[in-house]
Amino acid sequence: MASFEDILVKKHMKRTKARIMILKVLEKSLPLTAGEVYESVRGKDTRLSLSTVYRNCEALAEKGLLSRTTTMSDGLTRYEYAHATPVYYAICLSCHRIFPVDVELEKGYRRHMDEEYGFEVADPKVEIYGYCKECRASGRAKAYKEKMGI
Repeated sequence: MASFEDILVKKHMKRTKARIMILKVLEKSLPLTAGEVYESVRGKDTRLSLSTVYRNCEALAEKGLLSRTTTMSDGLTRYEYAHATPVYYAICLSCHRIFPVDVELEKGYRRHMDEEYGFEVADPKVEIYGYCKECRASGRAKAYKEKMGI
């Protein structure tokens, strides 16, 4: 695998310390907001600001090195490393934890989307909403459902 420095050069981007730290944090993490990325990298470089992290996350997403996602109903943009194969997630409605899950889309779904709807799939994302076993066991899922009238 190529180094992050090499990847940035191939994308015609400057090889900055901030960009390399952001890529390292997101390479092995769940989707994070710019604020969460900032919290992860600020100990390594106290001169970095939240706005610098946000601008770099946006620049990396524009070049296809990160993916933007708005998982959960909070509407916050999260960034994740653009892996070669898509990663799908289960999201707990009660505690908001995000879990990677090993599921597959139906074989031939791209062709079906194109033929049936005239829609060319570019970046499939799967988000499955529900309740994690910890929330179900503790009763938080039941309390959340009652609060939401579900």
